[in-house]
Amino acid sequence: MEQKRVLVGVDGSAAAQAAMRWAAEAAGPSGEVVAVHSTGTALIGQAAASAATGLGMFPHAGGRKEEARRALEEWCAPLRAAGVAYRALVSDAEPVRALLDTARREDADLIVIGHRNGSGFVHRLMQGLSDHLIDHSQRPVVVVPSPR
Repeated sequence: MEQKRVLVGVDGSAAAQAAMRWAAEAAGPSGEVVAVHSTGTALIGQAAASAATGLGMFPHAGGRKEEARRALEEWCAPLRAAGVAYRALVSDAEPVRALLDTARREDADLIVIGHRNGSGFVHRLMQGLSDHLIDHSQRPVVVVPSPR
């Protein structure tokens, strides 16, 4: 079943690449994929980065969003290869908030995210993010497993 607008979370990982391929197939030739990458960090992290930038400690921090845009375009290669219409957006919000807000604003039919296989702290953190997204989304959420 093709979807009109499919939103996909993108971070450059193998799991995100698998999610983009799934999203491209779901959108089909007449749909659109909206690829979203979050540069958001915890509020304390943003405050610390802002203070450090103001003190001249990170003179290139202002280019972080532009670097993320360039990376996002590279990461969108599966969408280009599939020939699907897409847009790539960078958000300063936390990842879950970025996906939820963008899905609402873009009136997405579906949210697609990748699932990283593994264990340990990072895996538990990422699992918590997907659980949070599923718990708070007003739209269907597809979690695509990472290639093994």
